[in-house]
Amino acid sequence: MLAAMQKMNIKDVTPDQSMLKYFDGRVEIRKMITDATSKEVETYLVTFEDGARTKLHYHETDQVLLATEGDGIVVLQTKVEMTDENTAKVRLDEVHHLSQGDFVCVPAYVWHWHGAVKGKNFAHIQIKKPGRTVWFE
Repeated sequence: MLAAMQKMNIKDVTPDQSMLKYFDGRVEIRKMITDATSKEVETYLVTFEDGARTKLHYHETDQVLLATEGDGIVVLQTKVEMTDENTAKVRLDEVHHLSQGDFVCVPAYVWHWHGAVKGKNFAHIQIKKPGRTVWFE
């Protein structure tokens, strides 16, 4: 039996307040594709106001970010160095600026953060397979 397709409008999706603890600044998160719709993909529209951003994190699956408006930034790890058995230094110096229509694929297990450029607003659609996200901050 084929699954039923659902048509919705993003304006009708209630913002998800449960994830706000993983962001700095004012952010609106709308989960476009839920578990009830698909077990294969998760998709969010995230709107960042005035320099807001995610906290440092990585995903266990690749993550695609598609800029839909404004000026954004994605900062990725370039090196992880263990300083002792339980401590690591994460070097974050790969920087990508995004504007409407730009997209990136952040590889699985790469520490990163993303959001709006300071003083600007930004929005992106996030697409990835379901999987664990590990938050540092």
